[in-house]
Amino acid sequence: MSGIGIICNPHSRSNLKNPQRADQLGFIVGDKGSCHETRDVKDVERLAREFKERDVEILGISGGDGTIHITLTTFIKVYDGAPLPKIAFLRGGTMNNIPNAVNVKGSPEKILSNLILKYHEDKEFTLAEIDVLNINGQYGFLFGMGAVHNFIDDYLHTDEKPSPARGMYLLSKCIISGLLNAKYARKICERFDARITVDDEVALFKNYTMLMTGTITTLGFGFHPLYRARSKPGEFQFVGISTTPRNLLFTFPYALMSRPPKSDDYFDRMGKKMLLELDQPVPYQIDGEPMPATDRIEISIGPRLTCIVS
Repeated sequence: MSGIGIICNPHSRSNLKNPQRADQLGFIVGDKGSCHETRDVKDVERLAREFKERDVEILGISGGDGTIHITLTTFIKVYDGAPLPKIAFLRGGTMNNIPNAVNVKGSPEKILSNLILKYHEDKEFTLAEIDVLNINGQYGFLFGMGAVHNFIDDYLHTDEKPSPARGMYLLSKCIISGLLNAKYARKICERFDARITVDDEVALFKNYTMLMTGTITTLGFGFHPLYRARSKPGEFQFVGISTTPRNLLFTFPYALMSRPPKSDDYFDRMGKKMLLELDQPVPYQIDGEPMPATDRIEISIGPRLTCIVS
């Protein structure tokens, strides 16, 4: 094995605040590996080929959920069925939903320091396994359409920089607007028509406010609508909701409690494959990254990753 390879996205929120982070992580990893800043997908692809050739044992990713999505998509394609390295999520983003899902806590420097210490002393790591979704050839842990995508799109496309404070502001705005059935909530909860099949079962509704599929439970802000996403290895959880903005708010307490809402407007299934056929192209998101509109989406279980918790 050839040590540890670190990929650092300098554009993530935490890393923008600390432009020396790549140098600091490189100093910590020392002669046990290497640390690389990446500017675009081509950089990531080049490093993936290099790491595969060197048989790198651990892939560390410093950046947000979007960085993880892009990095894993590139590595899975380059490795092309070959075993992937163990994954170390070093955090560095705004939401950090994916590291939180496997209980990785601390600053990138602290996480990496602990990893290097155990690696140097040849101690066993605490590991977690997690499935990745294959979404039209892209890989990630969370798929969202409708209200999920529209909220994230509004969060990202603003003159203000994305931050937890802005996220809370928009969430509060959604709640108030939803209670009043006002314009902003109607815009976020714009409905769309879709035919959805999970494995061999056709979903109940033809018209939707929100769709979610994932192998992790959380969307951030304490919400766990995919409360059983990690309950069955090799399967994901799908949730579809067809309701009004005001009634959608009544599902929020259940998502905070990791429970299914008592509603006839809610469809919830575990599965291995899903097909979405839409009447017209609709945009969606993968791990918080907006994707172009399309009228057909195929989702299946991808590789199962081994992640280092501590």
